[in-house]
Amino acid sequence: MEPGFLLLATSFVATFSAFSLFLAKKESLGEFSLYLATSTTFAALLLLVNYFVTDTFSIWYVYANSNAEMPLAYKISAVWAGKEGSLLLWVVLNLMVTSLYINWGVKDRKKAKVAAVMTLFTSYLLLNLLIFSNPFTVLPYTPPDGAGLNPLLRTVEMILHPPVVFLAYSLAALLYSVIVANSEGERTIARLTWLSLTLGILIGSLWAYKTLGWGGFWGWDPVENASLLSWLTLTAYFHLTRGRDFFAYLTFSLVLFATLVTRSGIISSVHSFGGEVSDYSYVIPILASLAPLVVRARQFSISSLCNQNLPILFLSAVIVVFLGTIAGVSVEVSREYYFVTFLPVFALIVLLVVLKIKKVSMPATLLHLGVIFLFVGATSVWLFEESKTITLDSEGYKLLDLSISEDAEKYTLTAIVKTPDGVIAPKVYFYKVAGNNRVSSVEIIPTVLWDNYYSIKSFDLDNNVVTLEYYRVPLINAVWLGSALMLLGALLRFSGKVFKLGG
Repeated sequence: MEPGFLLLATSFVATFSAFSLFLAKKESLGEFSLYLATSTTFAALLLLVNYFVTDTFSIWYVYANSNAEMPLAYKISAVWAGKEGSLLLWVVLNLMVTSLYINWGVKDRKKAKVAAVMTLFTSYLLLNLLIFSNPFTVLPYTPPDGAGLNPLLRTVEMILHPPVVFLAYSLAALLYSVIVANSEGERTIARLTWLSLTLGILIGSLWAYKTLGWGGFWGWDPVENASLLSWLTLTAYFHLTRGRDFFAYLTFSLVLFATLVTRSGIISSVHSFGGEVSDYSYVIPILASLAPLVVRARQFSISSLCNQNLPILFLSAVIVVFLGTIAGVSVEVSREYYFVTFLPVFALIVLLVVLKIKKVSMPATLLHLGVIFLFVGATSVWLFEESKTITLDSEGYKLLDLSISEDAEKYTLTAIVKTPDGVIAPKVYFYKVAGNNRVSSVEIIPTVLWDNYYSIKSFDLDNNVVTLEYYRVPLINAVWLGSALMLLGALLRFSGKVFKLGG
């Protein structure tokens, strides 16, 4: 039996045993099983990393996502590039945050209940990993090289984005479990979850802006929307005095919804893995997660929610984004839908933030200033961005050089162009892998008020001709500044509370 699969099987047995033992009030044995599960799953992840680093193409998952010419950093990031490796990463993070939580502060029966909920959920993920998404499947022969990582994923952001997002997902599961068990540390875990999710979304936005070549940072893609939904409900959680547990439950349910959208391919998305029938198994944990949410909703006072303006506006934003996302199952939803529905709600949220900003602490002031900058920047980009196609016989544009070079993994076409904004050198990479192997490397000339954004649209090497796509992206710096201020404010607010679960 392949060692990695054996490690996963051992981890499943240990994880489910931990759940049973915590449930049976045998906490010491439950802890031992939890630590065994954490160790074996982490060992499986390290083994998979080793397979990628050593080009072990006899493992199907390595063959499908790597090749010998890839740089070491991309081989490591390829570990979580597919649905099998990313699910394994999620399982590892689930078990790690559970192990850390029960050792953080005083151990009691409530923490054992938290661990029981977390290990039950993780057992389900491990079972899915073993039956449907085994990353250690062995090919009947050893290919001489791998198929290679999707070219769009060969970026620095790929190294960071999935781990940060899955950490947020694991923390969302922990927050859900803590509230179900009425255990300590709820607010601290909620802050950690929000911080991780915000950072993950920011990294993804930077990735899209730099890599996809369409001059935008947010495309209202269903998978992007699914992460936004969780962020909105978690943000609403912090603005409630009553009923915040409802939004915490909803946050985790929406995390599971994001998982279903990404893995099943039920809604067309550039981020989805495609999907098989087995990937619809994520419907089961979604339905299970709704149980306490439904119970809490029966006790929930809509009138008290309506008396708190920000939460009701966040809920309105969740509804319009959710409806636009699920409508993608049968129809194509244009970004204009979100401009008409989401932007007015976003504007009202920012208006209330402006009215209340003087009444909050300095960290909260920074955070809310970040929201204001984000709104101004995002609205400017979405509504006022300009684009045009430029031929290099246009006034002010001149092609200085057009060349193509080759290395072990790709061909690189480089156009050196004189523009009114300065000399630029946009590139196009053609990777030596099957499928969609073309990736743009854009050139961005920033100013205070806008970015001059260039990418190569088409070219003709024989006739030395290049056509550029140009975007004037207004106030995009406000998006990055606003995001940075939000993260800084959250970090300052969080300062001193990391080791104080009751904070």
